[in-house]
Amino acid sequence: MNIIKIGGILLSEYSNYYKFKNFIEQTSKPNFIVISAIGKTTRLLQKASYLAFENNYDNAKEIIDSIRNLHISLANSLFGEENDVNIQLNNVFVEINNLIKGISITKELNNKIIDKIISKGEVLSSIIVFHYLKSNNFPVSLLNANDYIITDNNFGSANPIFDETKKRLESIEIQNKIYLFAGFYGSTLNREITTMGYESSNLTAALLASVFDVNSITLITDVDCIYSADPKIIKNPIPVEKISSRTAQLLSKFGLKLIHRQMIEVIENKYILLKYTSLNRSLSTIIAPGFTDVSIPIICYNDSIDNDSDLLSLNRSKQTSYVAIANVNNVLLMNIIEFLNSKNLTFVLNYSSENNFLVLYFNEQLTNEILQQFHEIIVGK
Repeated sequence: MNIIKIGGILLSEYSNYYKFKNFIEQTSKPNFIVISAIGKTTRLLQKASYLAFENNYDNAKEIIDSIRNLHISLANSLFGEENDVNIQLNNVFVEINNLIKGISITKELNNKIIDKIISKGEVLSSIIVFHYLKSNNFPVSLLNANDYIITDNNFGSANPIFDETKKRLESIEIQNKIYLFAGFYGSTLNREITTMGYESSNLTAALLASVFDVNSITLITDVDCIYSADPKIIKNPIPVEKISSRTAQLLSKFGLKLIHRQMIEVIENKYILLKYTSLNRSLSTIIAPGFTDVSIPIICYNDSIDNDSDLLSLNRSKQTSYVAIANVNNVLLMNIIEFLNSKNLTFVLNYSSENNFLVLYFNEQLTNEILQQFHEIIVGK
């Protein structure tokens, strides 16, 4: 059995569906494929919810209409303008619009309501991917995540109830086919929709792998692998072949969005390998428990700070942005301090010699030029 998760940015592009088909054709069955929401759908749904609550229904409706146009346009490109998929998509948008309208009328908004709305992103993408695979003669079943992924009622950041989730997943009679599964959300025992936090489609994949004793998960992203820095910001970053689960957990905490922290906990318990790759499979990064990190430093830059910084017992005042760096030895630490001082940057430094992990807090946003120079100092280019 294979567990595959595909990122939502890839699913927003018509041209990627043929590549995805080829990827699946080269993979033995049975497969569980976990689907993310298309593009920025989740955050846009959340934004529309807040606008409706703030008595700005017209702008909220505009956002919902833009999301609808994206999905309908994609469906038309994949299936032609006269297709049954649009009917299913429009039915979901009727539900979304009713929820948004309800917020604007009642002026009531909480995490429970938001979860009902933002979970629709994965519902929409799953409909499109299911019909695309079916139209290409793949044996495929679309499973409802809320029937199988059972969580507590911590809406917005729900925790899976593993024993109940395991029992429900094991009830599936596995056949030689593809099982399509929406990521990100589940439900309580009372069937109230919950979401497990941003990027938690990866957690859904990890839960499936843990239950079915699969020893690896393939995560298909819009970048070839994990790099020494974000290739969308930094020129010529270095590919990283392998990362220990401990380092991955720290990186997930401090801004590496490809990794979900709870997913790392799941793979450590079952010794599951994570393989990050792209649709063309040209490069990959493996994350696993017990790995020794390669010497390449890995840099995360973020302009929002996680309040929960207890992994490194950090003490810091409020800052504007931060850079977190894995695989920092004492020599590199001195070079980093010298560079920052040369740029007259004010920063607070927290360093864990046990984990070779450095976090630098700044009272200003760092420019891309500074980040590029910073990267070159760190990786020795």
